[in-house]
Amino acid sequence: MKLSEKVNEYAERENRTRDSIADELGMSRSSFFNKVKGSYEFSLSEAYAFSRILGVTLDEFHALAVA
Repeated sequence: MKLSEKVNEYAERENRTRDSIADELGMSRSSFFNKVKGSYEFSLSEAYAFSRILGVTLDEFHALAVA
């Protein structure tokens, strides 16, 4: 599974938008989308915060991000 698929799954399950997730992470919508699709990397603190939101470990998050 790719990170974008996990984000879509999470957003649907939790009835959230990607914009609200970006806001929670404190980043712009465009930065969030670029990082989710792999154009840019998440910083360690962003990856940690995002992994907590998604309910996965950092190792699982990394595996999703590089898939």
